Amino acid sequence: MDLIASKGSPRDAREFAAAGHPVQAAPLGDPETAVHDHGGHVPARRSTTKRGLGIPPWPLITVLAVQVLLSLRLIWSNTAFQDEALYLRAGHLEWARWLHHTPIPDFSAYFSGAPIFYPPLGALADSIGGLAAARILSLCFMLGVTSLLWATTSRLYGRRAALLAAGLFATLAGTQFLGAFATFDAMALFLLALAAWLGVRSADCRPWTRTALLITAGVTLAAADTVKYATALFTPVVLAVVALVIWRQHGGSTWLAALLTIFSAWLTLVVAAVVAGGRDYWLGITTSTLTRPQSDVPVTTVLRSAYVWTALILILAVLGAVLASRGNTRGRFLPAVLATAALLVPAEQARLHTTISLQKHVVFGAWFAAIAAGYAMARLSRVDPGHGWAPVMALPIAASTLFGSMGQASALYKVWPNAADAVNILSSAVHAHPGNYLAEDYDVEAYYLRAEVPWQRWSNTYYFSYRGGLPGAPSYQSAINSHYFSLVILDFGDTAATDSQITADLRHTGGYYVLAHAGQFTIWASQGPGRLSGRSRAARD
Repeated sequence: MDLIASKGSPRDAREFAAAGHPVQAAPLGDPETAVHDHGGHVPARRSTTKRGLGIPPWPLITVLAVQVLLSLRLIWSNTAFQDEALYLRAGHLEWARWLHHTPIPDFSAYFSGAPIFYPPLGALADSIGGLAAARILSLCFMLGVTSLLWATTSRLYGRRAALLAAGLFATLAGTQFLGAFATFDAMALFLLALAAWLGVRSADCRPWTRTALLITAGVTLAAADTVKYATALFTPVVLAVVALVIWRQHGGSTWLAALLTIFSAWLTLVVAAVVAGGRDYWLGITTSTLTRPQSDVPVTTVLRSAYVWTALILILAVLGAVLASRGNTRGRFLPAVLATAALLVPAEQARLHTTISLQKHVVFGAWFAAIAAGYAMARLSRVDPGHGWAPVMALPIAASTLFGSMGQASALYKVWPNAADAVNILSSAVHAHPGNYLAEDYDVEAYYLRAEVPWQRWSNTYYFSYRGGLPGAPSYQSAINSHYFSLVILDFGDTAATDSQITADLRHTGGYYVLAHAGQFTIWASQGPGRLSGRSRAARD
């Protein structure tokens, strides 16, 4: 990763130019300060200084340290969220299938990402250090995302813009949240950022090296889309950014060859993955991503929520697009493309009238927009050719963090109930009441109790069919009348109406009693032994 520059390198020239001093060349630097020939071509980099992997500069280390602290404070603040529990439990089951041929649910038919990638990796971390280790794995991915943002922005607009972009992104509420959240989002975003960096990096290389990097970028982009299918929304953004950067650097039709190279590599791997996955994977892609049903959240609510999560970056990115558009260089449209990326998720979720996972998804677009935002702040900082720009530019980032994003990220971690007390009660209750268990979002309970209760014993309140009967209320009533469930755990969340009907059935049938109240959870137990017969089927969106 191109994280450092040696003294006297072209990057120092870009920093010198950003301070308002003339330079002879600024390849891949700020298009407003680069010196062009009469054809508008940006000269290729001709530095003899060797640069490559190395220790990141101390400003980036400082940003990453702040990011670590902001995410670490969340990691131990709540028990597993439903999605975390689902993916980690699925990962453990995938390992069981690979190692012991254990039958498992058909996760590929409804997961919104390939279950063979992140879940087993997250489960491996979970086996080493529990939920905290799985969340720290996500933090490592997010640190890589910020580092790639630094590396990409420094190549495009210099280290000053890179520092500001990294600071804006690292302190975003969604970034803090994803760095403490054990789902596939952080891994997918890391691969997306890596693909973008590889494409930008290729613009500086000789033709054969450039082709190899572009192919690698296409493969990495396809991997990101496989880890989380919705990441494909940003595939056109990466393609457009790579094409514009190479056009800015080389002119002519080189950009078209590069675009075809990265697109062909991406398409080849995506088609191969879909064919290899078969019908079940295609079903998962269509149901979870391509044909998601619409909800009923007003468009204004969706757009307002998205703005709240990304306001500072979005405003600065738009400013960067406006500033760049006033120039006459080939790269003047690049900030506009980067800023537009921040609008893709809000537009898509507004179309679906939903805010589900909006706080996570906007981070993907914010990564691109942060590059344009860093460019805008670097342009504004030129009023001070010395070092006084640093504290001035840091003020809005610090204020946004202290009075906005920190509170937002903490609030996100309080959305779901803390299940610690309920799990402690259930850990002994499942031994006293063996049988089948019903819970609204049983993934959390099943994750913590996976060593005691096989996955086949759990049913949820979203879908249930008992002994061939009509799914839903009739099946719940019949199963309760037969004391099919030994324990029933309700929290009156997403299926509050169903929970109320089940509670009425429990009281009417008799033989069930309230074992305990644990926070939002009410735990009912059967006075008789639960039955291990009957047929139940649970399905999740």
